[in-house]
Order: sequence, then C-alpha cells, then structure tokens
Amino acid sequence: MKLGFIGLGIMGKPMAKNLLKAGHEVVCFDIVAQNIADVVAAGAKAVASCKAVAEQCSIVITMLPNSPHVKEAVMGPGGVLEGAKAGTILVDMSSIAPQASQEIEKACSAKGVKMIDAPVSGGEPKAIDGTLSIMVGGDEQVFNSVKDILLKMGASAVHCGTIGAGNTTKLANQVIVACNIAACAEAFTLAKKAGRGSRARHGCHQGRAGRFHRHERQGAHDAPGQLQARLQD
Repeated sequence: MKLGFIGLGIMGKPMAKNLLKAGHEVVCFDIVAQNIADVVAAGAKAVASCKAVAEQCSIVITMLPNSPHVKEAVMGPGGVLEGAKAGTILVDMSSIAPQASQEIEKACSAKGVKMIDAPVSGGEPKAIDGTLSIMVGGDEQVFNSVKDILLKMGASAVHCGTIGAGNTTKLANQVIVACNIAACAEAFTLAKKAGRGSRARHGCHQGRAGRFHRHERQGAHDAPGQLQARLQD
C-alpha cells in the first residue's frame, strides 16, 4: 500500500522506515533535507510538499513536534487539505493539544477527509524497534481500517474514544511518567544527601516496587530535562 508520511524527525524517521520494512510504499516530506535523504535511502519516495504527499496517497501520516506544526502542515498553504481527495484518511501521530486535534478534524471533515489522532508512547528506542504504544481517538471504523498499518509501527494500538481522545490519553500517560521522574529525582536526592549515593540508587532500581523502566534505559541524572520533555509532550 502507498502511504504518505510527513515529519521525519527523531520519531518519524524510524517509524517511516518500519513501514518500508513491512513492504509499504512510502511517499515522504520533511522540511529538513537530510531527514528526507535518510528515508529515501531506505526506499521511500520524496516529494516537495505536504500537498504533494496527499495528492499521491489515500492515507497520510503526520508526525510533527506540536499543534502549530500540524495545523500548518494540514490546513496551511501547500498543506494536506489542498492535495487530499474526499475519502483520504489523515493519521496524526503527533502529540498535540486535544482541542487542536478537534479543530483540524473539523477542517478535514469539511473537505471529506477522515482523521484520527494517534499519539505514541515509548520514545525513540521503541520507534526504532517498532514497539510503540499507540493511543487513538476518532471514528472507530476509521481506526479499524488503519489498525494493521499502526501495528507495523507499534506493539499496541488502542481506540480510546472520539477525536482528541488519543491525545487526552497521552496527556494522562505523561502525567504518570512525569510523576515517576519527579519521585525518582526526590528519592535519589534523599539518598545522596544521606551519603548513600549510587548504591542506594541501584537498590531502588533493582527492587520491584522501585523499578521505573524509563530510568533504567535513560538514567535519572537529567530529571529536569526529562520533565521538560514531558511538558512539551
């Protein structure tokens, strides 16, 4: 199947490559030339705009940094809606405001384009190995029609409700992650001030109740940076 992919950054690049590995034809666009070159080298076809992606593909995936970027890519000049035909499906996998998803879906609907919001959890490592968790909002029939495609990029894809529900679920997930990061930072600070340092931290990680897999992968040395990333998401 020919799929459009817009946004080939840290997350989008490996996700697009996994679609190629699964045997799909990918038509891609990004504002960064090197990102395009990397995905083209893996077998994708590059085009010059979001509009051009939509002109060639009946399913278009967007993976962009934030709400304004998605609005511009979809509703702006040279955007998806300028090239999409009625019946096109837009799968926005960006982490954006639920209200923005609803606004974009309304514009899509006015042109006969179907949209679901499908943000992901798991970060770059799981984007690379294709085991992301995908949370989806929108019409359930539309979700079912693209679920197999989503599962080429993720280990799970769950329908959470109407449009915007995917991003609402992602927000709830990020609250949990942020609380864990903050709690770990406080616990490690306590251990350090008590003169226990790395051994205490290691003990926390190994204890079942104290295990937090994000810190096992990334470490807890940059809790402020990790919290800032959760705020952005």
